[in-house]
Amino acid sequence: MDAMVLASLAKWPNVPAVFGWLRLDARGQWWLREERLNQAAIVDFFRRNYARDGDGRYYVQNGPQKVYVALDAAPYVVRRGEAGWQWLPDIDPGTPRLALLDEGGRLFVEAGGELAVVDDRELLALSDVMLRSADGLPPTAADWTAWQQGTLALQLCLAEGSLPLRPLAAADVSQRYGVVLSPQP
Repeated sequence: MDAMVLASLAKWPNVPAVFGWLRLDARGQWWLREERLNQAAIVDFFRRNYARDGDGRYYVQNGPQKVYVALDAAPYVVRRGEAGWQWLPDIDPGTPRLALLDEGGRLFVEAGGELAVVDDRELLALSDVMLRSADGLPPTAADWTAWQQGTLALQLCLAEGSLPLRPLAAADVSQRYGVVLSPQP
């Protein structure tokens, strides 16, 4: 966190938290109420001062005040870059070890115990080129059925290695990862 934020916490330790104002969407965009934030300085401040509390709620420390963040899908969003995965807000949890797909078609990756949703603009390229069944071919409709039933393994094949693909019920994100998608006071 920024030094000025830490100093304000020491000076005003009991400022009430704010809920319902800030949102991180599934493409890594910040929203203040219904307005998308595009100002680079604000987005950069949020990135540097983004954290998780002991209850699994994510927030931006804005001076002495915590502004809790509603999450559309996960606490982080990833995109593929030339150097591999780019995590938004910026963290480096290590190498992804697992890919997950929910019933709505959202793809997630897990690394270092952190969960990120893959930006949906990446999905077409990932599904056509990088999803493989055990025989190394793109999955057929029958393969998808077998995968959903737990009788076939699928892989997300990337230049840096393959990730096992597992199903994830959207309702299980909070329970499995301890993430609160809609924080409340």
